[in-house]
Amino acid sequence: MLMTAHSDISPKTNMQFPPTRSKSLQRFRLSRWLQERGLNVEGQLRLIQWLLPLTLTGIVLIDEIKEHILEKHELLFSENFLIEVTFFGLIGPTAVWLVLYWVRGVWQEREDDRRLLQKMYNELAEAQERLTALHVQRGKLVDRLMTVQEDERRRLAREIHDELGQLLTGLSLNLKVCQEAVPQELEAVHQHMARINTLIRHTIDQTHHLIVGLRPIVLDDYGLLPALQEELHQRLDPLDIDVHLETNGSFEHLPPAVTTAVFRIVQESVTNIIRHANAHHVYLSLSCSTEELRVTIEDDGVGIPEPQPLNGDNRQRLGILGMQERAAALGGRVEVSRRQPYGTQVQVWFPLKREEVEAA
Repeated sequence: MLMTAHSDISPKTNMQFPPTRSKSLQRFRLSRWLQERGLNVEGQLRLIQWLLPLTLTGIVLIDEIKEHILEKHELLFSENFLIEVTFFGLIGPTAVWLVLYWVRGVWQEREDDRRLLQKMYNELAEAQERLTALHVQRGKLVDRLMTVQEDERRRLAREIHDELGQLLTGLSLNLKVCQEAVPQELEAVHQHMARINTLIRHTIDQTHHLIVGLRPIVLDDYGLLPALQEELHQRLDPLDIDVHLETNGSFEHLPPAVTTAVFRIVQESVTNIIRHANAHHVYLSLSCSTEELRVTIEDDGVGIPEPQPLNGDNRQRLGILGMQERAAALGGRVEVSRRQPYGTQVQVWFPLKREEVEAA
């Protein structure tokens, strides 16, 4: 049973790289002045490492000469003079030199780490750009593959409908004429003809199902909603599964690629419901605005199981991946989840561009 309700509605990540130049010494005007003249930070640290201890030694030596030689009139190599010059003028600056040497080593290690990190960032950015390009190319290939597949299905469905369908119908009509021409007393002949007619009718039905599986003619001739109604009727009514269909908005000017994708996704969802859900009710909702098409398929069955690894036996998971691939090729997305308190919910979104809708 199909119940329908209608209503109208109104209306890559950019990576941040670490700084390429050290800012620790750029705060000082002298450091900036030296950098402008070609002396980098490493050279400045090396200069400080040597210049500061030598400056301290010179200051100490001048101060000691002033104190001991000029003021106290001691000899140049007196004991007090030599002790103070040795301690304050040599040992102290040497300790300062060692500390600055350690500081420069730590800075060099950090600078090496920064350069390595910069290199890793650059390589990661290049890899991300290549991955993005491959993803775009893959999307175009998937879109092209689906377009070619649907075109071929459409061609085969038309040929089967126009050629094989007409041949079978003509064969059935000719057989009926033969039945009328054969005398009634030839009961055995009539029985054989009846069985042949039954086989022909069965073949016609199977041919119709084959055409619908390839590409339903009603989808091209009458649009999305009639095609969905026919799909739901033919597949769910024989199983006594009630269907509630609700639509919001207009679906007459959707892009053909979106129309095909929606039909195929609903078709795959119905297949999963029939095979796995053991459901009694199915709810299909379609809402179309100027910017987005939203489709929701729900059932009251056993619900989708937890995600399982892909393998040859997990057809349901493969079908879901197929739906997601089909939607992603058009910029849409598919989400499948358990429906509370039971059942499965499939939600589909397709972005719509105004110019594409108007062109359709």
